[in-house]
Amino acid sequence: MRLRQICFVAHDLEKTLDQFCDLLQAEVCFRDPGVGHFGLANGLIEVGGDFLEVVSPTEEGTTAGRYLDRMKGDSGYMLIFQCENAQIYREKAEELNIRQVWTTNLENGVIATHFHPKDIGGVIMSVDSMNNEKWKNKYSYWQWAGTDWMASEVNDSFAIIGAEMSCVSPDELSRKWSSFLKLPLSKKNQHGVIKGEDFEIRFSKDSDKGLTYLSEIDIKIKDEDIKEEIISKYRTSGNLSLKLCGTKINLL
Repeated sequence: MRLRQICFVAHDLEKTLDQFCDLLQAEVCFRDPGVGHFGLANGLIEVGGDFLEVVSPTEEGTTAGRYLDRMKGDSGYMLIFQCENAQIYREKAEELNIRQVWTTNLENGVIATHFHPKDIGGVIMSVDSMNNEKWKNKYSYWQWAGTDWMASEVNDSFAIIGAEMSCVSPDELSRKWSSFLKLPLSKKNQHGVIKGEDFEIRFSKDSDKGLTYLSEIDIKIKDEDIKEEIISKYRTSGNLSLKLCGTKINLL
């Protein structure tokens, strides 16, 4: 299991993309016209073979727009996991009465399912497979990012390595996600933690919003020179923690 894409929702798409691009020394690698089906516009940024996405409503009455209202501002919105065969998780969701809010089976063998946030807890979750036996390769094909990024220089100075969910009931949600995603559950600094191939997700008690939501993401800076540049630019020291799109960004 990989955490392949983290999606944020923002009122101002271009401003938010610019902020992430500036921080990660990157450019938008893809804009998916397909999200227009949901009344959205988007942009993706490649981060070490994985992706950060920002979406913004382009019309009234969208799910994303309602989520912005519920969160009272920009926020984390969706986690997209990649596995070998996503059909297995679709069937398991049916057994557990977890509703599907969107599904697709493409001609190239891609399988994707968005699961209802009220059933899975906190965010929209998608579990997708690319019909690719080399899916664990860090820079393997990813349907939702197009192909241009694969032909250009990859942004390998950074890596997405984790996220944190702030929860009304962290123990309950951590057990649910561990069971559904088939990932081991342990404790770390009093937080429930599930671990995948090269990421972890922590579950902490919410003390702010009274909601369950994506509150933090962890990005590793592999290049020490770049890390020093960022420390200097943001006038901070040690491990960096910034807030973008309503979410704490831990740069480690």
